[in-house]
Amino acid sequence: MELATELPAAALARTLGIDITVAVKLQRAAAGDWAAYAAEVSRRTTTKK
Repeated sequence: MELATELPAAALARTLGIDITVAVKLQRAAAGDWAAYAAEVSRRTTTKK
């Protein structure tokens, strides 16, 4: 479950040799939803110096 909070679902599926849908379910159960993270990152603003 710790891996599920640290890796994107695709990487988790490849690492564990499981189907992507299972990896997504594991990730959601572990509260490591990378889609939410990606959405947060996309909303960040960058400032050029």
